Amino acid sequence: MARRDPSNRTKFVIVGGGTAGLNCAETLRQSDYTGEILILSNEKVLPYDRTLLSKTLATMDAKKLTIRQSDFLDEYGIDYKLGYEATSINRE
Repeated sequence: MARRDPSNRTKFVIVGGGTAGLNCAETLRQSDYTGEILILSNEKVLPYDRTLLSKTLATMDAKKLTIRQSDFLDEYGIDYKLGYEATSINRE
């Protein structure tokens, strides 16, 4: 997977920080995209595996649910903004 190159000034903004948004960001990096990736999510937590939710409730270990930890996102230059709601889009 490619990593962020600060000299590449292109930018993708992904609206929606669930599993699909994360997969989009990872696919960009797997396709050698080195520009900025910003994900806006109205969630308060990083994407988690909803299918494991009922199985993990007994242990209450939320880290087992998170699909990618913040260190992975940092390593590949995927910037998550949690608690943000997109109300409009300005393509400029």
